[in-house]
Amino acid sequence: MKKHILLQLFMFLAIACKAQTYPLDSDYKIVPNYSYLKDISNALLPFVGDWKANYNGNEIVLKIDKVDHHLNNFDVKKYYQDVLFIRYIIKNSQGNVVESTMNFNITDSNIISDMTFSNENMVSFTYTGGQCTVGWGEINLQLTDTTHFIWNYQPESTAVTNKNCSNYPTGGIKINLPYESADLIFTKQ
Repeated sequence: MKKHILLQLFMFLAIACKAQTYPLDSDYKIVPNYSYLKDISNALLPFVGDWKANYNGNEIVLKIDKVDHHLNNFDVKKYYQDVLFIRYIIKNSQGNVVESTMNFNITDSNIISDMTFSNENMVSFTYTGGQCTVGWGEINLQLTDTTHFIWNYQPESTAVTNKNCSNYPTGGIKINLPYESADLIFTKQ
C-alpha cells in the first residue's frame, strides 16, 4: 500500500512538473511561478561559442555560453529559463587588454539573454553595465548565417557621481563595448 501511494505521488509530481514547462518565447509574466521556459526549438544553440569582431582598432572576443534551467528571481515572479550568458575581452591594437569579463563565472556575467525572436533569428540581452552600472542597456544579436551575427547595443544614460558610486574614478568611466555602429558583424571562431 505504501509503495502504491509513493508511486502515485511520484507520477503526480512528474506530471505536474511537465505541465510547468513552456516554450522559451512564452511571456514570463503570465506563466505560474517556478515554471520553466525551455528552449524547445534550440533557438539559442546557434549563438553558443566564441565570436570575434574588430571595432575602432580594438579586437572584441565574445564567449557565449548556454545555461539550462537558470532561475530568474524577480520580486514579483520567479521562473526558470534557458539563457545565454556573454563574457568578453576587448584588446587594443597593441594587444593590451582594455576590459575583460572572461574571468567571471558564467552565471556571474553581466550580460544575460532575456528574450528570443525566433522568426528574426535574434536574441535580446540585458547588460547590467560595468563599473557603477555605467553602460547598462540592451544588446541584440541577430544571426545573418551560421557563422555571423549583427551586434546592436543601446546603452542607457545614467548620472553617476562619487556620491552614488563610492569607487568612481576621477577620470570617469568609459563604455568599451561597441555601441555606435548598429551593423557590427561578429564571426564565429
